[in-house]
Amino acid sequence: MVRNPLIVSKKFTGVYHKVLLDGDVSFCINYKENGKVKWVTIGKKSEGINEAFCHQQRIDIINKSKFGEQAPIIKNKAKKKSSLFDDMAKEYIDNQDLKPRTAYLYKNYLNYLSSFIGDKSLSEIDADEVKKIKATLKKNEKSNATINAHIAFIRAVFNYATKNEKHKGVSPCENVDLLSIDNNRERYLSVDEVKQLKQAVKSDAMLSLFIELSLSTGGRVETILSIAKKDINFIQRTITLTNHKAKRTYTGFISDSLLALLQKRCNAIKDPNELIIKLHSKSKDKPFQAMSIRIKNIMNELFNSGLSSRDAKNRVVIHTIRHTFASHLAINGTPIFTIMKLLDHSDIKHTLRYAKLAEDSGLTHIKGLF
Repeated sequence: MVRNPLIVSKKFTGVYHKVLLDGDVSFCINYKENGKVKWVTIGKKSEGINEAFCHQQRIDIINKSKFGEQAPIIKNKAKKKSSLFDDMAKEYIDNQDLKPRTAYLYKNYLNYLSSFIGDKSLSEIDADEVKKIKATLKKNEKSNATINAHIAFIRAVFNYATKNEKHKGVSPCENVDLLSIDNNRERYLSVDEVKQLKQAVKSDAMLSLFIELSLSTGGRVETILSIAKKDINFIQRTITLTNHKAKRTYTGFISDSLLALLQKRCNAIKDPNELIIKLHSKSKDKPFQAMSIRIKNIMNELFNSGLSSRDAKNRVVIHTIRHTFASHLAINGTPIFTIMKLLDHSDIKHTLRYAKLAEDSGLTHIKGLF
């Protein structure tokens, strides 16, 4: 069988093509390296390859051969063609319908990742790069959940870029293993520690009200921050709470320690739609992160001295308040299904972890059994 001959490009030096038996066109280039002619097949017309592309590839290879790397002008052009991670991550965040908390976390992830891969094009980032980030986070004693979240964010950015045809190829996270996570935080505040916490925030009216609302309802941060005056019913001593995670409302109750503080705040509000927790003007646009940072600093000072940042079981965090609410309900003998209802859990399995805290919950029944 006679092979189809190579046809020399009339426009570009060192660029050739030949017509294949199926009618497609195959392109290749040649160049000299150390006095020897080298040939490289670039691709087919059906794959989007043309003479101009081959010409550019040839220039890139020659420059790399001469200078040991791509010439600056070529490198810059390549980066412009392939989006930088920083730019793509910002575009991804801007185009998602994110809850305030998620948006805050994503921006934190991006701020951290920028120092590693922010100015790199997506095509330059590989699995080794992600593994370096993972190792550095671990060295800095970040929790397994935090490390996994950073990797998941990188994956999400690449998936977004691929979906929108701004990146070709697999995600660099494909061959990076996630770390195992133990979500069962065992730490909750004792009665004395609750008193310590209340004392620490006593001078700040809004912070004090936030803590009392959290201890009285067990609501998550977003839930507490979204309570408006219209959600309060002093006659029935109830609060309509929003589960932003499940996108539904449920009922919480006003404890004795919360009552006076809440009445004072509601008396100062005229608009029924106004939020109960009102932060200072500097932080009003970012209530979740502002409150999280303030509470975190207080928790660290009061309870986390000497503990590793990776010690998830023993460190006190803002979610510990919700855990404290449920734990003391169980200790006081509250039925597990009532705790489930007060926490607005969808599955009893999530609530059963508190059952072990009611150590003598069966004692009354056993005493007079026979």
